[in-house]
Amino acid sequence: MKWLFLFLAITPVFAEEKDPVQTIKALVSVLSTHIVADSQMKEAVSVSKDKALFQEHRKSNQKFHVQIAQFIDFEKLGFDSMPKKWRDKYWVVKASEKKKFLELLQELVEGIVYPRAKEFFKDVKLSYKKPTYTDGGKYADVVCVVHVKDKTATLRYRLVQQKDQWKIYDVNLEGEWWTDSLKSQFNHVITTKSYNELISLMQKKLKNVQEGMSF
Repeated sequence: MKWLFLFLAITPVFAEEKDPVQTIKALVSVLSTHIVADSQMKEAVSVSKDKALFQEHRKSNQKFHVQIAQFIDFEKLGFDSMPKKWRDKYWVVKASEKKKFLELLQELVEGIVYPRAKEFFKDVKLSYKKPTYTDGGKYADVVCVVHVKDKTATLRYRLVQQKDQWKIYDVNLEGEWWTDSLKSQFNHVITTKSYNELISLMQKKLKNVQEGMSF
């Protein structure tokens, strides 16, 4: 699921900060300071053969999931990632299906994306351009340039303002929006198999991630 590997770019946490750039910086700070990196988790399982250490790493990361969640709008991320025809067919009729899907998506992001983000932002320098706003200032688009040695990459963030807090709901890495990638894959599974099979695949993936069988 390569779509889970793209997310996030992250200084102290200021929950009351009204600048969308500060939300991104705060997120990156928590990830880079507190999250155990993907390579360390793989080493515990594959090299040290120490499943107990792997689970310690997982528990250490889980301590910061609630803190990180204040910077991400998982509901909008999931809503925008699911094609409307499937939202109308499954979520409108049974609200519990939406809740189940969003919880699975969030847990997958927490288990896969956060450790990989820690790895991605190691030894990089980040510079941010001035945000652009739409819909009367409700939405913001922020361009972040990632400098790695003599190379650069471009990240774009989409954020929505909820009261005094800006929250990230989409990320673009070198031209591909995360929600578009997710939507394409979700649609493919539902169309060729079924919605229930998509949920089943997500559940299996999450179980493997939790047990150190998948990264």
